[in-house]
Amino acid sequence: MLVSFLIMLPFVALAGFLLGGLVELAALRLPSSEPFLAPPSCPRCGSLRSRWSWLLPRPCPTCGSIPRSQLTLQLLTALTLVLVWLRFFTEPLAVLRVSLFALLLLLIARIDWAHHLIYLVTVVPALALALLLAGTVSLRAFLLAIAGMVSAAVLFAVFYGLGWLLYRRAALGSGDIVLAALIGAMVGALHLLPTLLLGMLLAALAAIWLLVLRRVSRMTYLPYGSFLAAGTVIGLLLWGPA
Repeated sequence: MLVSFLIMLPFVALAGFLLGGLVELAALRLPSSEPFLAPPSCPRCGSLRSRWSWLLPRPCPTCGSIPRSQLTLQLLTALTLVLVWLRFFTEPLAVLRVSLFALLLLLIARIDWAHHLIYLVTVVPALALALLLAGTVSLRAFLLAIAGMVSAAVLFAVFYGLGWLLYRRAALGSGDIVLAALIGAMVGALHLLPTLLLGMLLAALAAIWLLVLRRVSRMTYLPYGSFLAAGTVIGLLLWGPA
């Protein structure tokens, strides 16, 4: 088992790197009206790059720049899937579930980071998938996923209402409520609160750091969904799915 475990590691890393390119491509295409497989453009000068450059970041033929965001996301995805394999390699179904959840969360986080939006077209299918996969494990896992989904949605709906009462504006977006429901379905009711706290902690640390550096003000919008998604990936690695 140890030999097969070690042999699979580089293949998992390679798969993660390539899938990270697909996540980046989806994050660029979903908010736009461009065809999914249209040739990507250089983020610096706008010139067209190779149609398949989303698989392997290459220097722009015009300005020579390398798409750093794509490369960062691909390396992060590869690292995430390797950690999933290290954590759950004796549980094939858990590897499948957590890998799929991590890819979907990375997509949601990438779009929210770039556009400050959470698209239902990414969250709703992911929510259905999370409940379906929980149902394949056991009735208990399915019920925990349902309970987590409902609890998280209610909790964030309360936060949303408090934001209007205290600040006369939305402290959260409606997309954050749906994302919270997805997180609850992924991690289940038992690990919902510590997972959400991880995301909130990441957001708070980032805000404090940026305030200290004076790069933002107290009224600056931060992509809260990205931090919640990152906290959920960490929570899945620590405690597993519902």
